[in-house]
Amino acid sequence: DCRTPKEWLALGYEQGSVDRKPVPAKALLPTKNVDPESPALEYSWQLVGVLQYSQEKKEYLVHKADCNGWVRDSDGKPTLNGGQREALFSPILMRRYWVPRIRLLFCSEDPSVFAQRVQFAQDLRQYTEAMILYHLSIDCMLVWSGTPTLDPTSLERIRNYAVSTPGLHLKHLQECVMELEEELSLEYIHTMNRMCFDKVVQESPEEFPHIKIPQKEPEKVPEKGREMDIKRMETFRQSGILCC
Repeated sequence: DCRTPKEWLALGYEQGSVDRKPVPAKALLPTKNVDPESPALEYSWQLVGVLQYSQEKKEYLVHKADCNGWVRDSDGKPTLNGGQREALFSPILMRRYWVPRIRLLFCSEDPSVFAQRVQFAQDLRQYTEAMILYHLSIDCMLVWSGTPTLDPTSLERIRNYAVSTPGLHLKHLQECVMELEEELSLEYIHTMNRMCFDKVVQESPEEFPHIKIPQKEPEKVPEKGREMDIKRMETFRQSGILCC
C-alpha cells in the first residue's frame, strides 16, 4: 500500500481544522442495507466515507454516502471524527460496514494499481483452492500392501544422525523420535502417492479437469559459487604440474 491506515485517515483533516472528515472512497458493499454475512446478497461498488481503522480486525469502517454523495449522521449532520458520537447505534442501521483493504478503493489512489491488487488476490485464491484440493486428493488415496515404504536401514541411519546431534536433551527424546519417525513415514507415502497421482492425471487430463498439478519451480543458478571447483594455482605448483 502506498500509505499506512493512519496516513489514509489523516487525509480527512483540512488545513486549520481540528475535525477529521470522512475520506472519500468506493467500497464493495451489499446493495441493500442487510446483514453482510447473509449468503443471499448482491454486492456493488458504492461511494463511501472512511471513518476508522481497526488494528485488531485489519479492516476499515466505512459509511455509505447518500444520493447526493454526502456522508451524514442520523440527524443529517456531517459525520466527523470517525463518527464516534453514534458508536452505540447498530452499524447496519447507520449504513456502516467493516471492510478489508482489498474491498476499498480510495479516491486518491491509482485505480490501475488497485485493480492489479484485486486480480492478484483473486488469482492467488484460485491457486490456493486448487492446491488444497490437489493435496487433499493425495491424502485420501488408499494405502495398500504394495505401497512403497521407507527402507528400515535408511530410517535407522536418519535416526542415528538425528539423535547424535550435540546439545540434545535426553528427556522425552525417545517420544519425539517416535513421532518424527511416524511423520517421516507418512511424508514418504505421501510422496509416493503424489508421483502416482501426477502420472495418472497427466495421462488422462480429461478425467480430472478440476485437478491442477503444481508447476515445478525452475532451479536457480547462483551468480557466484560457494565452493571452489577448480584448484588454486598454489596447488598446481605444489604438485609439480606447473614446474618449469
